[in-house]
Amino acid sequence: MVPYNLTEDRGWGLEIFEVKRCLEEARSAGLTVRAMVVINPGNPTGQVLSITNQEEIVEFCRKELVDEVYQDNVYVENKKFHSFKKVARSLGYDEMDLSIVSFHSVSMGFCGESGRRGGYMEITGFGDDVKVQIYKVACHYLPQHSWPNPYQPCHGSA
Repeated sequence: MVPYNLTEDRGWGLEIFEVKRCLEEARSAGLTVRAMVVINPGNPTGQVLSITNQEEIVEFCRKELVDEVYQDNVYVENKKFHSFKKVARSLGYDEMDLSIVSFHSVSMGFCGESGRRGGYMEITGFGDDVKVQIYKVACHYLPQHSWPNPYQPCHGSA
């Protein structure tokens, strides 16, 4: 993992030259960077990246190599969440130009549904061979929880 920092002076935005520098340092140290993880909106503040920042990230990832799990957690009135897929499409890129995996979680949503785990991912721009491998991993490693029966108390009798 190669960390990068957000810049307070840019409203907790991203300096793309800093991300490029981190990537170059990692590569010169012999690391193979395969993906970029972007938490947008941020947790726990709900701070969202600007469209300009997102466009820079899309361009960077298209040339070099994104978690939107908190997309419902935006608390600043004049800020709006925009998915990286939407930004990429608005720049004219389609699935052939850019691979994106976007996650969404009902466990980390607006109401903070702690204890319940659930979510989904959208995979675009990958071939069927990659999708099959992701499906295998998901089926094997993701837990298959079931909701308790509301007519059978979970914690003893009253």
